[in-house]
Amino acid sequence: MRPATYKASTATSNTVSRVNRTAIIEALREQGPLSRQQIGVATGLSPATVNRLTANLIDEGLVARQGHVPSTGGRPSVLLSYTGASQLVACIQVRADCARGALIDFDSRFVHRINVDFDDLPPAESHSSVEADERLSRTLKLLDDLLESARSLATPCVSVGISVPGVVRHPDGRVAHLPELGWPEFPLKEFFAARTNLPIVIENDANALALGEMQHGAGRGASSLVAVHLENGLGAGIISNGRIHHGSRFEAGEIGYLLMEPSSLEKSYSVLGDLEDRVGSVALTRKARSRGLTVPDGHLLMADEILTRAARGEAVAVDMASEILDMVAIAIGAMSIILDPEVIVLGSGLASHVDMVIPAIEERLTGRIIRVPHMEPAAFVDDGVLVGIAELAALDVRGFTYVAG
Repeated sequence: MRPATYKASTATSNTVSRVNRTAIIEALREQGPLSRQQIGVATGLSPATVNRLTANLIDEGLVARQGHVPSTGGRPSVLLSYTGASQLVACIQVRADCARGALIDFDSRFVHRINVDFDDLPPAESHSSVEADERLSRTLKLLDDLLESARSLATPCVSVGISVPGVVRHPDGRVAHLPELGWPEFPLKEFFAARTNLPIVIENDANALALGEMQHGAGRGASSLVAVHLENGLGAGIISNGRIHHGSRFEAGEIGYLLMEPSSLEKSYSVLGDLEDRVGSVALTRKARSRGLTVPDGHLLMADEILTRAARGEAVAVDMASEILDMVAIAIGAMSIILDPEVIVLGSGLASHVDMVIPAIEERLTGRIIRVPHMEPAAFVDDGVLVGIAELAALDVRGFTYVAG
């Protein structure tokens, strides 16, 4: 038998160029207008590299000339500035109850918002053919409206970012079965590509949250983190060495499938995993009604609402909140032991209740794992997924590459 061979990862000249472009842009974003000499000092790049890359960035409209450095006797140096506000990304976060849309500039500022609700639609059911699904139709129409809004603002939209609550296969943008929406596995990217010629990025919502928090939020400066996202379902976005960790089948972070106790091995979880069948919205709604907690018809109860009602002292909600925190603590403990991240970011569903959630998780984990992880609430409690998918879509067109540390 021939011995296994391994090919070492190498940095191509294109990768080095992308990293250096990123360093220049980040210097301009953080420090404001700089001369080429000042850019060289800030980044450590040679004058020749700075001259070449800034010329390319000017041609692409990502950097602009902005006046001159005051002369001290020689030829005045040109000041360069980043033009992130001059280009937009159309972003959509698809959820079970709605699709949230926004135009976001390259500096992560929200320029325009449009949301569409699914509350008036019947409960999601699996479709053999997704083309006729009303949730998909409204989401595609939302993209049309966002692009039209960008045109009316006379600001170019240069890419599209879509997040979904499930597994996304790259690079073809095929989504796995999404039970919250009733969507089977299908090439979602193709449906959006039929509406626009712009580059399209589709990503799992927890992964988008993790990247957004690493670049602009609670994980800024970290090269490894985990973001926990608890809405209709439960997921985790994993950042390792400054990049999203997708896993070999793009299923990394699907913590809703964690097995929670020995009896879990006696059941089958073809649609919802064991953990999600305890803390996801379908499970919580079923459990709340069985215990006498009032839930309107057609409404799915999410963890955030349970925690809110527990804070008000509703007895059933208090018991359910304790059970949710038990499950979340076990999941966070497992991820902490396996991944050892610098920080665990608590996203939607948990971030609004950190005064309750973080002490409760710390209490449950203290003395039971090697080290209780450092936890932070997401900086973008409601918009973290949109910020992250905007960052991914912008990265796709502006040729950036971040490096860890």
